[in-house]
Amino acid sequence: MPRASCWIKRLALAGVLMATASPAVWGAAAARFAAATFEADITIPIGHACMGGGVADAKEIVDPLWAKGFVLMRLPDEKPEAQAPWFAPIVVIALDWCQCNNDSYDRWRSVLAQAAGTEPRRVMLATVHQHDAPIFDLRAQQLLDQYGLKGWNCDPAFHEQALERTAAALRKALKTPRRVTHIGVGQAEVQRIASNRRVVTPEGRIHWGRGSASGDLYGAPEGQIDPWLKTLSLWDGDRPVLAWSCYAVHPMSYYGQGQVSADFPGMARAWRQRDDPQVFQIYFTGCAGDTTAGKYNTGDPANRPELAKRLYQAMLAAWKATVRHPLEDVAFRCAPLHLPPRDTGNFTLEAMRRILSDPKATRWQRISAALGLSWRERVAAGRPIDVPCVEFNRGQALFAILPAESFVGYQLAAQRLRPEGFVMVAGFGDGAPGYIPTDQCWKEGYQDDYCWVAPMTEGVILNALRQALGAPPAAPPPAHPQKPLEIRQEVIKRELHPDFCWFHPRAAVVPHLGGTTQPGSPPRPPRVLITLQKHLKASDHYSGLYTLWTDDLGATWKGPTEIPELGWVPQPDGSTLAVADVTPSYHPPTGKVLAIGCSVYYGSHGEQLHDRPRFSQTAYAVYDPRTDRWSRWAILELPPDEKFNLARNGCGQWLVEEDGRLLVPIYFAPRVDVPFGVTVLRCVLDGDKLRYLEHGDELHLPVQRGLCEPSLIRFGSRYFLTLRNDLKGYVTAGTDGLHWQPIRPWTFDDGTELGSYNTQQHWVAHRQGLYLCYTRRGANNDHIVRHRAPLFIARVDPEKLHVLRATEQVLIPERGAMLGNFGAAAIDTHEAWVTDAEYYMGTQPHPRGADGTVWLARIRFPSGS
Repeated sequence: MPRASCWIKRLALAGVLMATASPAVWGAAAARFAAATFEADITIPIGHACMGGGVADAKEIVDPLWAKGFVLMRLPDEKPEAQAPWFAPIVVIALDWCQCNNDSYDRWRSVLAQAAGTEPRRVMLATVHQHDAPIFDLRAQQLLDQYGLKGWNCDPAFHEQALERTAAALRKALKTPRRVTHIGVGQAEVQRIASNRRVVTPEGRIHWGRGSASGDLYGAPEGQIDPWLKTLSLWDGDRPVLAWSCYAVHPMSYYGQGQVSADFPGMARAWRQRDDPQVFQIYFTGCAGDTTAGKYNTGDPANRPELAKRLYQAMLAAWKATVRHPLEDVAFRCAPLHLPPRDTGNFTLEAMRRILSDPKATRWQRISAALGLSWRERVAAGRPIDVPCVEFNRGQALFAILPAESFVGYQLAAQRLRPEGFVMVAGFGDGAPGYIPTDQCWKEGYQDDYCWVAPMTEGVILNALRQALGAPPAAPPPAHPQKPLEIRQEVIKRELHPDFCWFHPRAAVVPHLGGTTQPGSPPRPPRVLITLQKHLKASDHYSGLYTLWTDDLGATWKGPTEIPELGWVPQPDGSTLAVADVTPSYHPPTGKVLAIGCSVYYGSHGEQLHDRPRFSQTAYAVYDPRTDRWSRWAILELPPDEKFNLARNGCGQWLVEEDGRLLVPIYFAPRVDVPFGVTVLRCVLDGDKLRYLEHGDELHLPVQRGLCEPSLIRFGSRYFLTLRNDLKGYVTAGTDGLHWQPIRPWTFDDGTELGSYNTQQHWVAHRQGLYLCYTRRGANNDHIVRHRAPLFIARVDPEKLHVLRATEQVLIPERGAMLGNFGAAAIDTHEAWVTDAEYYMGTQPHPRGADGTVWLARIRFPSGS
């Protein structure tokens, strides 16, 4: 449409708004924006194809399908000299259809653009993707028509009726727009709806078989999802005008029997509309190609209202959490996306033409071939897919649409590209490409037939996303990238037993106790002593302490040898006193090894008892290498405060300061049913007894179980503390080992969460850099309990306190069993060791390889470092 015509419409619209607004409200600061909401019934008739002909045709209209949208416009400024640059309206619209592809998608944008006085690319259209709803691909239907297969995919005549009905509603809405002064942003976590299609079988095989109604396959975790429902809203002062929400899950509870429905998102949307009829409600599906309700849904019709209720509750919570901001600026960008076609097997042009023409092929096979050929014609013509984005207030909030069944990883990537903003991304724009997997899914063997794009296109999509979102381009690789660490995995011991496995191996270096040295020979290596325990059948039930040792830096090992002085101690009431979670280290001023752990009381079945004062404390024992004797366990005496009823250093790295005093991190609480806090104790060892001197800041996190298992290290002139929490790991830093900055969650340098949770992390420090050792989710390890394998190492930025993703390496591989209860120790100036053991009991190895191995990951730092 010519600009002159658009200006006429805008001036007329300004007159409408000025005439209808109260002078007291409108005042001198007239709003620069307005919105017109519209909706139209686009329900398909009985007999129309559902899901493009892939399921039963429409037999019953359970509830209507709607087109719901709005037009956002900027008004002329009152003073001509202050006139803003010309701003074409933006149309945002969601269709209760399964898909809208190729020519159909372009036709909708063209007709609605003409009705709104804007450009087609500024029509941001997506389908909600219900399956008892149509797929419209006009060119695919033309190809089917050539073989007499009319209506197999869609009815073009009804398509035009629905489109014209929607355009008429839009034109009518432009006569009664409402002014817009504010943008609102809100989000809420959705409970028990989404799960990823990707599951790992008990045999370790990856497949994408968790559909919308598959139920809880293998008890597999949810996998990669975006748990947040996001809501954007436009406001007139403190009066809401409209809201659009987005959540990444396939929107089906049950389908395929011809019962046309907007399904559970339609129900939730209707309930929100009923809450306040003056606030126009729109719902988009996020990038949900690989997310479904399958873990929480079996296809029972009774589940539909239950899923709707959960979605509604999240929509309501996001609304209550909404924060308004004055709307000062709106920008629009659109990036062209050229996706290469899949061209192997039945996806070649020859194969698709053959299938389309084959009367013996099934209806869906022939429709799929037509859909594929329609896509290939578009690719051959060089017509890209548009990736549009509207940006509010220079990055405060952004809304973008990705095509087709983009996987949720792309939605999460978009959020990482603009981490400072509120980023909402809908999927199911132009539906022609079908599924759009991430590169990792292709690498893992993804092979679904409803996908017409070539594998490994993630880079192309992310580049388009960067352009649409206004994100900076991808950083070039560093001119001199850091050399990777040299890591070698070695087996210290391997033992399979049905009743125990070796656990908590941690090393201490004892100088001058290695092999003998001849005159003129190199200095003898130190002895490396490893403490470890047997994990028995009950959870966290440990034996007494054992030791392994080597005098030739791991070439040969002796042990494990049980230490009689450090075994179980029977109690008069029949319980047993023991010490667990032990970390040893050398204390140079005394020439002794100090082993620090935590005391526990066990009942007759191995359960931990919390029924007595000071039921779990920091325990220690001293080893004198000159006499080869261990002391018995002793308890570190702490102030008599109730808060120290539980006060333990469990699994944590501790330090010896230059003056010989110790810094020992502990976690503490008055009871086990309240969140733990963390502090660092300053202690002194006189050679036999460890004494408390003082403690530093008390760190707290008011969530389940709080903070625990802290590990401490010094790097340069600063101290660093990593902290375990059940939901995520945390980190802090300080200058004296006692006082700390506010804790923050561990993240990668791209802003995403590290994903390490409910287990410990430990440090490795070298003059080259500071490193963190950890386990995390997101490593194709959903089949591992708490994602506790593989074990990683990566460099840490000591100023920004985040992990440098590009430096991540595997320390110990995942073989079907948990790792994570490990130790890290510097051996000399060139080498550090990380020791761990597989949590696996049995008589036969795990199918993925776990066999009770006690691992040594030998880390050699790059030469010249």
